[in-house]
Amino acid sequence: MIKFCAAIVLIAFVSVGSAIEVITAPKSVIATEGQRQLNLLCETPGSQPIDFCIVKVPGAPAPFASSERLPAPVAGIRFFGRGWSKGSCGISLDTVKAEHEGTFECTLSIAGKSYTGTIGIVVQGEAVAPEPPVIEVSSNVDDSDGEFDYGKPLTARCIARDGRPGAKLSWYMDGKPISNELGAAFAETANRRTTVQQFYRKPVAVEDNRKRLVCRAEHERYPNGFIEAALEIKLRKTTKNANQIQAVGLKEAEVKPSPPQLLVSSDILTSDGAFKVGSDMVFECVARDGRPAASFLWFLDDQLIYEGLSAPFQLKNSRGTITTQQVLQRVAKASDNGKTLICKARHPSGTSETQLKLKTYS
Repeated sequence: MIKFCAAIVLIAFVSVGSAIEVITAPKSVIATEGQRQLNLLCETPGSQPIDFCIVKVPGAPAPFASSERLPAPVAGIRFFGRGWSKGSCGISLDTVKAEHEGTFECTLSIAGKSYTGTIGIVVQGEAVAPEPPVIEVSSNVDDSDGEFDYGKPLTARCIARDGRPGAKLSWYMDGKPISNELGAAFAETANRRTTVQQFYRKPVAVEDNRKRLVCRAEHERYPNGFIEAALEIKLRKTTKNANQIQAVGLKEAEVKPSPPQLLVSSDILTSDGAFKVGSDMVFECVARDGRPAASFLWFLDDQLIYEGLSAPFQLKNSRGTITTQQVLQRVAKASDNGKTLICKARHPSGTSETQLKLKTYS
C-alpha cells in the first residue's frame, strides 16, 4: 500500500496541463482555531471523472491520496466529496489547528495529465486586543518643541502592535476622514500576533494649525470597538536659535545599516506565494540601524518604480542610529509573473539590495 501511494504521488507531478481549471470550494477560508469540521473540496468542470487525487494539507507530513476507498493516513482528516467517478475529492478536518494555516493543494489526474487547485487557509486563534495605537513622527521631521514648520512635510505613522487579528486603521483630521495622504496599511505577523502600521505624509499648511491628527484603531476586543491616538498640529512661529542650528550641523560617526529586508504584508492572501491577478500586492522594505538614514530605490526588473510608494519613515533609537521603512502597494498583473521586485538601499557606506521573484496567477 505504501509503495502504491508513493507511486501515485510521483505520477501526479509528472505531467501538468492547463486546459482544465480545478474548481475549489471555498476559494479561500478564514477559520477559527478549534473550529469543528472544515471541508475543503476540489472538483472538475462538468464532474469529469478523475483517475486519482493527491492532496497536500498544511501541517501534514507529506502529500497523500484522497479517496473514498482509502482512509487518510493522518489522524483527524477524512475524505470529503462525491468521489473520483464524479470528479470530486477533498478532505474534512475534524478540528482546525494552528498548523493548518497555509495553502491546501489538490492535484487531480485526468487521462494522464495533472491539474492543480489551491485553497488558502487562515487560522485565527482567540481574539487578542492589540496594544493601544500610537502616532510616531518620523525622525527626519523637526518637532523637537512639539511644533512643525509651515510648508515642510509632516511624516508620521500609526502603529497598533500585537493583535489577533490585526487592528483596522483609519485617519482623521479634526473629525474628517483622510485618504489621499496615506500609504497602504502594512501588517506583519509573528507568533500569531499581528502588528499593523500605516504612514501619513502631508506638507503642513496654515489651516492645519491647532488641528488634531487622529488615528483610530478598530478591534473587537477594544472597549467600544476602537481606541484613538491623536497628534496636535501646531505651527512654529519662531526660527531656531544659533545653538540649535549649530547642533544640527554636528556630524556623527557613520554607521552602515543592515542589509534591507523585503517583506510581504501578512494581510495579503497568496496561493503558495503567488498573487492573484488584479489583487493588491503590499510590500515593505526595511533597512535598520544606519547613520545617516538609508534611502530606497525600487525596481521591477530594470524599471524604476515611482507610483504606489509611501513616504519613507525614519525611526531613531537611543543609540542615534536610524531604521528606514517604506511601503509599496501595487496591483498584480499577469505580466508581473517571473519578474523581480528589487529594493535597493543607498547609504554613504555603500549600496545593498534585496530581491523577490514575483509569481502571479489568473
